[in-house]
Amino acid sequence: MVFSSNEDLDRTKEAEGNEERTLLTITGSNAKVEGKFDVSKSIEIDCEVRGELKVDGKIVIQKNGYVGADVKTVDAQIIGKYEGSMKATGNVEIMETGVVNGNVKTDSLIINKGGIFSGNVARITKDEDEEKTTGKKKKSKSKDEEIISIEEGKKRKEEEIGIENIGMDDAGGLKL
Repeated sequence: MVFSSNEDLDRTKEAEGNEERTLLTITGSNAKVEGKFDVSKSIEIDCEVRGELKVDGKIVIQKNGYVGADVKTVDAQIIGKYEGSMKATGNVEIMETGVVNGNVKTDSLIINKGGIFSGNVARITKDEDEEKTTGKKKKSKSKDEEIISIEEGKKRKEEEIGIENIGMDDAGGLKL
């Protein structure tokens, strides 16, 4: 296994005004990496990775790649193998040779002919989708706030149809 920072490529791209850099290249027939990774753009994986991955762009798991991790990303393309829980606010595509075992939460799941999916899939909720576009998590209401808003809604509905104090009398009939 060989690790390199590819400094020549960094200098070339910086000289051209392009800020995209290759930070780490791992080569080897049995490369394994484990840990918690926070990737600011996109990542291509052609080795074994375990742990947690947060990718602000696209994750591509190449044909020889294996990822056994919890992943949060925008888009994902699986050509190799993936096991774990994935949340992708964009598209997840399982290619012809791709194998996914686990849970996927996404806006769009595409399984190409030959691709294998085993697990559960769920759609991103409205609140999660709002978080994706605004970058801000929606504040959840407390139980008291929910009860108050339900009671206010009932009152408004009663006022709209002109009913204010309807109840049941002792005989089970309506009492105005």
